Amino acid sequence: MNKLKKLSATVLTASVLLLGVPAGGVSAQESINYSIFDLQGMLKQGSKGENVKIMQRALNEVMGAELSEDGIFGPNTKTAVMAFQKSKKTLKVDGIYGPNTHAELSKEINSFGFENTVLKVGSRGEAVKTLQKALNDMSYNVTVDGIYGPQTKGAVIKFQERFPELKNDGIFGPKTKAVMDKVLND
Repeated sequence: MNKLKKLSATVLTASVLLLGVPAGGVSAQESINYSIFDLQGMLKQGSKGENVKIMQRALNEVMGAELSEDGIFGPNTKTAVMAFQKSKKTLKVDGIYGPNTHAELSKEINSFGFENTVLKVGSRGEAVKTLQKALNDMSYNVTVDGIYGPQTKGAVIKFQERFPELKNDGIFGPKTKAVMDKVLND
């Protein structure tokens, strides 16, 4: 499977989780674990290891931090952590990567902009681009421009028509996301 298809599948998996698929009587919000790694304690300047490397990669992706993903929490990593904390109004800006910062960064990485999102004609942005790339992975041949227009709606309808359980409305909502995720991952 090529890189883009894997990314599309991962994005759709995350989107399905975020939309709340109930799991054994527990609400979906309670059962979702967004964590990008198991944080024990906190990471701060001077910390080293694989978790620091994962955090650096996540900061690069979310913040465009341009950190060296070397697993060493140095001054540049601290600055990037502080910038991320500052971007979230609920976080203390101290440059220490603790549980609250970890939860926010993990959620940011694993939600891919799909959190509680329904895409339809008029929607714009990265979530639409991700959907368009996924549609192209399945040979629907749409322009990847981040604009949910008639072409994207038509491709979503064609996809929905393949599955009797889906309403053929051209709206990319929770049920369509769940089915598309299954198709891309099988």
